[in-house]
Amino acid sequence: MKNKTYIWTLVLFLLIINVGIMMFSIVNTKHNLSGLKGSYLREQNFLVNSMTKDIVAMKNKGYETDTAIAHSYDSYAMQYEVQRIYLQMYKDKARIYSSLPIEVTLSDKEMHEEKETTEITVVTLNGSKYMQISGYLPEPYSQYALVYYADITDTVNEWQKMNNSLFITGIIFSGVLSICLYILLEYLFEPLERISSISNQIANGEYKEKLEIRGGEEIAKVVQSFNTMADKIQFQMEELENHAREKQRLIDDLAHELRTPLTAIYGYAEYMQKTHLSEEDKYAATDYILSESKRLKNISESLLELVIIREEKEIEMVQIEIEQLFTKIHQTENIKLKEKGIEFVYYNELKKIEGNEDLIESMVLNLVDNAINACSTEGKITMRAYVEQEKKIIEVEDNGKGMTEKQLLQVTEAFYRIDKARSRKEGGTGLGLALCAQIAKKHHAELSFSSIPNEKTVVKVTF
Repeated sequence: MKNKTYIWTLVLFLLIINVGIMMFSIVNTKHNLSGLKGSYLREQNFLVNSMTKDIVAMKNKGYETDTAIAHSYDSYAMQYEVQRIYLQMYKDKARIYSSLPIEVTLSDKEMHEEKETTEITVVTLNGSKYMQISGYLPEPYSQYALVYYADITDTVNEWQKMNNSLFITGIIFSGVLSICLYILLEYLFEPLERISSISNQIANGEYKEKLEIRGGEEIAKVVQSFNTMADKIQFQMEELENHAREKQRLIDDLAHELRTPLTAIYGYAEYMQKTHLSEEDKYAATDYILSESKRLKNISESLLELVIIREEKEIEMVQIEIEQLFTKIHQTENIKLKEKGIEFVYYNELKKIEGNEDLIESMVLNLVDNAINACSTEGKITMRAYVEQEKKIIEVEDNGKGMTEKQLLQVTEAFYRIDKARSRKEGGTGLGLALCAQIAKKHHAELSFSSIPNEKTVVKVTF
């Protein structure tokens, strides 16, 4: 716990600090670059205006345009070169003069068509950084373009050094922070470690062990509360033993769960005994009996495991075909349905759900079985499978006796019977819906009921 807290807290702080330093470096560099661009852009505009005035003056003295441009270019190129600023002249997109120490010529694509537009960008030439500004001279000299190169290598290197200094400072601060955080957590977790040690002793049955009350007021209160809790543990242990005895009663769930498949097996066996069947029908009937016997065995093992270990072990989950599940439920309950003349229909909009096949089948069988018991002769039971608000739902609805609001609150309690006389007559134990609720919980599903007395009951299992 302490180590995880230390690691995650440290990672969070380091992330915030380093991201902050990185964002500051990026914003600061962009701001400086923007200012530098503006400064050189103004300088280039001044240079273009000055050259234009010089060309006009020389033309007034009788010089040709090309000669005037050559004289003006030579003058400014020599003047700016000492400042590590280099100039190029282009005529009709062809380079005619260059003071750059390296061979560079702009392509036609780089020489934009818009005469009144000035392009500014940062380029790398022979390992050095340059601010490149290109633009045309004003009319009537728009066939000439001036490209301005300012060497900003030293400036960029200074920015990089500043950023490196920031990151080094961040690393040093991170190291100091990690040490301080470790010391702080050692101090804060020391009382908790003592509580953990005593807790382990109590867990091993040493209930007389107590914590020494020392430290600040808050820690003293925690220690006192812990000691009070330890005094009550023995009493709680006795209570747990009583609960364990009550859990034993839940073994009746298994007997209740066996009733439905056994009834189906008995019905098919009696049908085979009293009716002359073809070989094909006999094979189908015995195959169904074998299938149900195997399911009985699987249900018994799953339910016993579920009752005994409860939350200690995960159940085996598979993809269950809903259509196949509904068909099997119908086959299993077919005899009961015919005996009471109950209409049984189902609507399926789902392909599959994930769950334990035996337990899901057991749960739905219990819900349908309860619906049959609730219906009178010529009643109707409807099963549905659909999606609602991105949740998969299995629903069982009957038009039977229904339940009151008070009964709905108790319906999933173990051994609760709505109609005690009917339950005893039919051999019910009052565990069916309690078992359904337990199976739904094991699947992280919600079992809900809605009912109108003497009209209908709807049971939903929401996955």
